[in-house]
Amino acid sequence: MTEAGEDAPRPVVPRIRRPTDVVQLLAAGAGLTLVVLATGTAPDVVDALDGAVPTLGRGLPRTLASVASVAASLTILGVLVTVAVDAARHRRAALVQGLAAGLLGLLLGAVGERVGDAAGGVVADVLTGPRDDAALVPVVASVAFLVGADLQRRRRWRQPSRWSVLAALILGVALGSLTVLGAVAAVLLGAVAGLAVRLAAGVAPARPRDEVIRAELARAGVVVGELHTTEQAAGFLRLTGEDASGPVCITVVDPDGRGLPLVRRAGRMLRFRAAVVGRPAISQRSDLERQASSAALAGAAGVPVPAVLALLAVGPALVLAERPTDGTPLPDAGDGAVAGLAAAFAALRRLHRVGLAHGALTPDSVVLGPGGAAGFRDLRAAQPAAGELQRDLDTVALLVGGATVVGPAAAAAALQADRAPAPTPPRVAALLQPVALPAAVRRSVRGTEVLDELRRALAAPDGTVAAAPRLERFSLRAVLTVVATTVAAFLLASQLSQVSIVDEIRRAEPLWLLVALGGSALTYLGAALALVAFVPTVLSLARTTLVQVATAWLTLVTPPTVGHVGLNIRYLQRSGLGLGAAAASVAVSQVATVAATVVLLLVVGWGSGVSTSRLSLVPSTDVLLVLLGAVAVVGVLLAIPPVRHLLYRRLEPLVRQSLPQLLAAATEPRRLATALGGIVLQNAGYALALDASLRAFGASLALPTVIGVYLVSSAVGSVAPTPGGLGAVEAALIGGLTATGVPVAAALAAVLAFRTVTFWLPAPVGWVAFVHLQRREHI
Repeated sequence: MTEAGEDAPRPVVPRIRRPTDVVQLLAAGAGLTLVVLATGTAPDVVDALDGAVPTLGRGLPRTLASVASVAASLTILGVLVTVAVDAARHRRAALVQGLAAGLLGLLLGAVGERVGDAAGGVVADVLTGPRDDAALVPVVASVAFLVGADLQRRRRWRQPSRWSVLAALILGVALGSLTVLGAVAAVLLGAVAGLAVRLAAGVAPARPRDEVIRAELARAGVVVGELHTTEQAAGFLRLTGEDASGPVCITVVDPDGRGLPLVRRAGRMLRFRAAVVGRPAISQRSDLERQASSAALAGAAGVPVPAVLALLAVGPALVLAERPTDGTPLPDAGDGAVAGLAAAFAALRRLHRVGLAHGALTPDSVVLGPGGAAGFRDLRAAQPAAGELQRDLDTVALLVGGATVVGPAAAAAALQADRAPAPTPPRVAALLQPVALPAAVRRSVRGTEVLDELRRALAAPDGTVAAAPRLERFSLRAVLTVVATTVAAFLLASQLSQVSIVDEIRRAEPLWLLVALGGSALTYLGAALALVAFVPTVLSLARTTLVQVATAWLTLVTPPTVGHVGLNIRYLQRSGLGLGAAAASVAVSQVATVAATVVLLLVVGWGSGVSTSRLSLVPSTDVLLVLLGAVAVVGVLLAIPPVRHLLYRRLEPLVRQSLPQLLAAATEPRRLATALGGIVLQNAGYALALDASLRAFGASLALPTVIGVYLVSSAVGSVAPTPGGLGAVEAALIGGLTATGVPVAAALAAVLAFRTVTFWLPAPVGWVAFVHLQRREHI
């Protein structure tokens, strides 16, 4: 009699993508690209390499090799049939994948042969061999089928398939139907086809079936009932069930996730110091073993954590069975949350005393049990033998997470409670920064004042805070800056190698350079007018202009707009405005400048289509190229959710703060005219400087085109993290000028002159103005 449920359909197991398949596909693609590039760029070297491996001539050796080649081909055919039959019996999805990969391999091999024939010469001879006896297509198709059929779990067929393919390749090279590079290209092309299909379709996870897991656990004394999947990823599975004593959490890791923790940890180690990340685990199996040992350490410290019931090897998989920690999560503790948080800090200190760092503390991971005891739910990120910095980061994560539940003041009090033997670590206040927090905690405090309030609560009586330890190796901004600067320097160097910049500078017309310098001077008067118009008090125009000149010195040593904004706020405070009013006035000036600049850019785009012979509403091609390029860059950036959210967080408070004052200024025609006049004068000065710099070297463009190129390059420089947009502005200007028809030599010389008169020469004058204003106590 059949048991109940025997005929029930087996649940569908979702297919996964292995991280190792992704790495192998990238490696095969990179190798194939190198072979193609080597054949196309260094055919003589490739031909010499091919000639170094002689083929067999006529005679007995060739006859024997031909017989062996036929045997190898029949062996490959037998292996292919055997793998297909085995897959049809046990893994039908793998058979479909193998056939799809084989067909794709046939297509790619045929295309490769046609490309080789079309290229001719060494490419055809080396990659495809003789056309009447070429072996590229069958090798590619065979390799693609075997890779697509996924023989990782059929070890009995994996070795025969490898040796038969290798024998066929060696004999093909010996008989001249393949070259050495042709054999390598065939294997790589087949691997690309097979791995692409395998990644597209996914593979069945290698984990054991639920009934096998239950049987192995029963042998270890853990008898669980029906299992339910709660979390699944490549090589990782989390199940829940129940035994006679209560719920059981089961974690299963298998070879499909091999190397994934190392890749993740290596990515973190590229950004953070080793003292923050800890020692990397090579595999998920190592992670699970470390989790079990961490639970044992926590138990020795008397801290409630999930109790390990069994750690078993089930086939190629590792299974960890745990008893979840009973209790109430901290966010659900209600009135007992403050006392519970203090108990959680005490439990965390006990973990730290035995050298264990939790590594991923969030409010939900804290569990409050009966009698006021506190424990932790999950030790997946735990680090035994943790360093002092890792332990401090634990404290900070629990402090900030607890502050989101009980408030900053109560969280600070809970941290300092019952710490008579050991005071609060002085670095905790310094570590209250987003980069030091787990991702979930960081998201929960984003846009709030929690971190600032905690810093004030933990500061010393004199208000001082310990210096923050260095956490990051490289910030994302620093990496992007280095990459962008390297690319720009490479492009600039390639252009400089083609022109003589010294000869161009010698031919410059001094009169036009003086005009460029005058245009640069006008920009400071325009900036002063744009600021004066939005200040609710009377300011000296001459003194305000001098302040704008002083910002030229700060721009040399600070990121774009930072020094400019800070100095203006300081100047307005010295002029009698409060900090809020001064910041609001500067913010309104910045918003108005950006808005007017955008409108000016659109007007310039339209004006470029106007000529004396015809009236057209379509911009000229030059300006249209510049505008479309700017729109494309902005569109790509806005299409990235993190960038879009970052811009919203940065701009929304600024607009909300400045909009009322901006509307008030719009109702006063005199102030509005002054502001618009200043903004236009500022942009006109820069456009005049750029146009004069071009004319100094015998080049010229239509005025709308000059203005458009300047405005776009200014926008690029304003978002660059370098002082004054250094590097970014030059690259944007050179690219915009050369794209609109200016010769490379003239564009390089003109940009050099433009940046000299607008960025470098004003800097020492700005330093003199800065010192003068300081002595007069105007800033």
